Amino acid sequence: MDYREHLRQPLSKHFVDHLAQEIFIHPEDFNLVYQLIFDTDEKVAWRAAWSCQKISEKQPNLFHEEQFQQIATLAISTSHDGLHRGCLCVLNNLPIPNPIPVELLNHCFDWMISTKSPIAVQALSLKLLYKFCQVEPDLIPELKAYLENFETGELSAGMIATRKNILKQLNRK
Repeated sequence: MDYREHLRQPLSKHFVDHLAQEIFIHPEDFNLVYQLIFDTDEKVAWRAAWSCQKISEKQPNLFHEEQFQQIATLAISTSHDGLHRGCLCVLNNLPIPNPIPVELLNHCFDWMISTKSPIAVQALSLKLLYKFCQVEPDLIPELKAYLENFETGELSAGMIATRKNILKQLNRK
């Protein structure tokens, strides 16, 4: 299958689910779809990231640590909101490498508090920061301080709920 051409077509959730199923049946094709995340056509890249998100939900073992780093670098450098969100979704489904990628950690703090970041990016950044805390518990006090001092007046309902749930989990530790 020509995955690039396939991803150039209009997409739907059903289409992405079908593409992920193709990869589950033919895991040898995974790298073909994965490489399309870095395509110069932003639509193809975004759609490939969406497909990889679905793949990472069910088979995170198809990804390796180097790919985590590549996706993190792309998340930091892209200006395309859909691709950015897709990268963060994939990263949230993968095991966190140790040591934690510090540049990604810093960007997640920035994205989480930035009112210019889309709501999904804010929430995904917060969830990723929580996962970082699981690997590096020394980060818990810093994340708690951020969350406790958050101005909730301009936050979306979804971000308020995510903040509340993660703060509750952090307070249990």
